[in-house]
Order: sequence, then structure tokens, then C-alpha cells
Amino acid sequence: MNEKHIRILRDLGFNDITSEKMTNDYWKARAADALAITTQDRDVYGCFDHTRGEGVIIYDIEGKEFLDVTGGVAVRAFGLRYKPLLEFESEIHDVIKELPGMDFDAIPQTLLAEKLASITPGTHKKRVVFTTSGGRAVEGCMKSAMDLSGNRRFVAFRPAFHGRTGYALSLTSTNSKHKNKFPQGVDVVRVFYPYCYRCPYGQNEEDCNLECVEALRYALQVEGNDIAATVMEPICGEGGLIVPPSKAVKGMYEATKEIGAYFMSDEVQAGMGRTGKWCAIENHGVIPDYISMAKALGGGYPLGASIGPVPMYTEGSRHSETFSAEPKMSLLSLWIIRQIETGGYLKKNAENGAYLLKRLNELKEKHEVVGDARGIGLMCGVEIVKDKRSKERAPKIRDRIVKTAVNKYNLLVLGAGPNSIRFTPSYIITQEQIDEAVSRLDRAISDST
Repeated sequence: MNEKHIRILRDLGFNDITSEKMTNDYWKARAADALAITTQDRDVYGCFDHTRGEGVIIYDIEGKEFLDVTGGVAVRAFGLRYKPLLEFESEIHDVIKELPGMDFDAIPQTLLAEKLASITPGTHKKRVVFTTSGGRAVEGCMKSAMDLSGNRRFVAFRPAFHGRTGYALSLTSTNSKHKNKFPQGVDVVRVFYPYCYRCPYGQNEEDCNLECVEALRYALQVEGNDIAATVMEPICGEGGLIVPPSKAVKGMYEATKEIGAYFMSDEVQAGMGRTGKWCAIENHGVIPDYISMAKALGGGYPLGASIGPVPMYTEGSRHSETFSAEPKMSLLSLWIIRQIETGGYLKKNAENGAYLLKRLNELKEKHEVVGDARGIGLMCGVEIVKDKRSKERAPKIRDRIVKTAVNKYNLLVLGAGPNSIRFTPSYIITQEQIDEAVSRLDRAISDST
């Protein structure tokens, strides 16, 4: 951070800030004293410099350069300080930033709703309600499904991640820390996520009889089939970057439709073109009734969308939020979508994702602790195990690999689930940068095992 930005902080009233205090240890301690415990891991990650960075390169406050394959946890579609986006943002700097979109109409919000309806799967008539986060986008769909169906029970999966608040938390099932001693917002019929590497029914993907789908049908028979919706991630993200077989996803959809319930695809992490399709569920050949979107949708700003059937709610005031696709945010989101279209990023993401998966599979062949490599498009991961024969989960080894990758090899990477490592890089990543990222992870694995 240069003196200009230090001066800005001092001008805002923080006279104690000096260049001598620009150290990770100082700011990690200060953050720990001020911020509530959430998901930080200050033993691994330092304090990042908010004034520097470009594309997939990010810096910490001490000037250390990192190659980022997290994409801001799938938020930064075009990386840091993408020049064309900055130029567009400067063009709209004087647009009104806040208009209560649930109470009044504004052109950008309407156009964004129309655009999302047109690029998401299915030609049926859709409606959109905007929000400020992925969890809220999930809940907007849930409330609509309950309102339209009159039912209050949902189907969800184990593992699954749909958010940490309210109704969304009821669906989440990835870590007991998320849920312990918090009340259950809605009733949930829960079945295993189609997880072929660890099939709970002992089957192989090639010749299985979809026991996971039959388990859902049986659960509905014995637990109640008064279901508002089945809520499914097309790729299980936080649960471990698990890619389900399409035949299982189709089976879950069909079992849902047999009882007259809605089917919802949670696209918060996997959507917005990340897998080479606007929605990851398209890779499975399923057209959902509901779609939740967020993360990359906002271009770095907090924006989510609940997309569902007409009329979505039975009457006015059934759902509303103060902040809802503000004009500037809507215009930026429309720009992001347009850039993905005109820049050919659906094709690029599919191609670069296939290349990334190929390179990760090379790590699987090389290292005994890499039990599986999987993904679609730019949403890939490796699962870390004690050894390939036992497939015993190895969370401590995974944690060592991540810490070594970050602290020794300057690869900014995140875990997923109990023992996986995920890659959700920005769409502008090159194959040369993919090679470099995999090389750094390769060395981190070697050093940690």
C-alpha cells in the first residue's frame, strides 16, 4: 500500500495508521480484535492489500504476490481490477446507487430480470426477485415454493451447502459447526448426494441402478411427500466439489415431479457461466422450476437473484428487501453478462476447465494422497485421502497442503468439504497460469506428505 492510500485512511480519522504498521501480524491481530469469528483462518492467510492486484494476481499487505485460483470464492468472474469493467463503471459513476427496487421500478432492474429469464434454462415464463446474497437468493425461492404449493417441507442432500441463515441453513449439511444449537427453520427430508467416489450404496457409476434415487423415493414414502421443492446443487461446492452423474440428477428431478413438487437448482457458486453453461444444471439436461444465483452475478458487488415460475408469490408483500438490484449494480451485472456473451467465455470456460481437470488428474496419477480429481468447467477440485486403496479422508493432510501452497508457494487456494481442495478461478485465467497453479500445488503436496 502506498502513501496515498495510507493518507486516505488517516484522512478518514485513523491517525494511528502508518507505513510501519503495514504488516500481516499487526493487521491480523487488529482484525481478530474487531471482527467476529466467521470463516477466517489467520494461521494460513494474511491481510490482503485492497489497493493492488490485477487479474488473477493479488497481494498481501507486505507486498507478497499470490496467484489466485479462488476467484473471490467464485465471485470475481473477470478477476481483480479488470480494465474494461473499470472503464464501464466510470461511465456510470453518477448513476443513482440506491433506489428501493421492491417498492419502485427502475429500468436497469427490469432489464436485468428480463436478461436472466432469457439465459436461464427453459422457455417457460419466469419471474425474478433480487437480493443481496446467495443464501437470501435460496430463501427467496424457498418462500415462493412454499407460497405457491402450500407445502412446508423440502428435500435436501447430504452434503449440501445453501447458506448459513434461516431457511437456507435448514438445507445446509456440510459441517456441524454451521448448525449446532441453531433451530431448524423448515422440515427437511434429507438423502445422500450422488457421490460416486464414495457411493454410500457401494455401487459403481457405470453399472449402478440409481440406488440414490430409489432412496429418495423411499424417504418420501416414509417421511412424507408433502414437499414444496427439492433443492439441489448441480455441483456440490462447499461439500467437496462433488460432480454428480447426470442420470442421478435426472432421477432426483423425476422423483420430485412424481409427487408434484418443484425442483430448484442452487447456482450461487456454479452458475453464471462457470461450467461453460449459464447454469450448471444444463450439464445434466434438467430444466428446474427455480434457480438461485449470486456471486459472479454482481461483478464484485452483493447481488443475488431468485428466479421462479409465474406468479412467484400469491400476492404483494409476501417477500421484499430494501436493497434489490440497485441501478448501478444492475448495470454492472448486465455488463458482466454481455462480456461473457461477446467474449466467448462459455466456450473458454469449458475449454480451460477441461484443461485444468486434465492437469489435476495428472496430480492424481502422481500422488498417493490425491484420491480423486473432478469438476466441470472452471469449478474443479481434488480430494485428499490417506491412500487410494482405503480412500480414508485426510483432512489434516489437506490442511497442510493448503497452508504450504499459500505460505510457501504463493498459491491462493481454498479447501472444500472435509478433505478437498477447490479451484474456482476467474474466467480470464490462461492455460499458462493454470500450469503454474498446478505446478505450485504439486510442490505443496510433495512437501506436505
